[in-house]
Amino acid sequence: MNEITAYIHHHPLRIIAGIVCVFAVLITLFFLQKKGPKKWLILAALIVFIPFAFRIVRMTPVKKIHFFTSVEDYENLDKSSFEKNGIRTFGLDISHHQGYIDWDSVATSKHPIEFVFIRATDGSRILDNEFHRNWEESQGKNFIRGVYHFYRPNQSSTSQFNLFKSHVYLRKGDLPPVLDLERNSLFGRENLLRGVKNWLKLAEKHYGVKPIIYANLDFYKRYFTSKEFKPYHFWIAAYSGRHRISGLPWSFHQFTEFIYVKGIEGNVDGDDFNGDRKALEKLTLR
Repeated sequence: MNEITAYIHHHPLRIIAGIVCVFAVLITLFFLQKKGPKKWLILAALIVFIPFAFRIVRMTPVKKIHFFTSVEDYENLDKSSFEKNGIRTFGLDISHHQGYIDWDSVATSKHPIEFVFIRATDGSRILDNEFHRNWEESQGKNFIRGVYHFYRPNQSSTSQFNLFKSHVYLRKGDLPPVLDLERNSLFGRENLLRGVKNWLKLAEKHYGVKPIIYANLDFYKRYFTSKEFKPYHFWIAAYSGRHRISGLPWSFHQFTEFIYVKGIEGNVDGDDFNGDRKALEKLTLR
């Protein structure tokens, strides 16, 4: 029952979409029984109105939709519990895929959220359309914050970094910038690593700190086990259990995609930091 409640609460737009679709089908069936050209004009108007209505709904912040405000928030706190997992610090990473985030609600979540990574840019041309609002509204919420760039191996690494630095202004207390590598290069391994190293070098020169590298477990083993990457902190994605990264030099672990947090519609990624809050603070810009 809790899962059903969570789905209704965290996916209001999907529920609304289903209701609208059912309504549209019923209206269509009704008018198809009528005679004359007027029914076709009304049917055409309905067809045009439906996508327009969805556009209005999608432009409306989730917190302003009050259909489910009486439903108690369901947060799967068992996912973020550390009672049996040693000294770790829990956090989230988000992007425009989470849509409109109510940061005041997130700040009062029962999850022990201590840090948040926010996506800023994607490749050499795309600014995450929620970045500036997320960065501004997450400020002052007692989260240690970081920013990441989604790296495109087939685009200029210099152009990608120039886009990132033009939007990301880090200050004391923020986490180092993050390079998120999830794609292989069409031009081979050496070309990919050359671009990655260039982005990392430019970021270190600009922000005065070595960046964090995000990669899934396979990419980490394929690209980052050489000595030249030992000075970097790694954020490794592996979802089938915290044991997956035992024995690896990880600083952050993205261990699930299915955290439910009030203030965020749908599921969000959950992450561990390998240490307590004080250790995390030592990693920030000074």
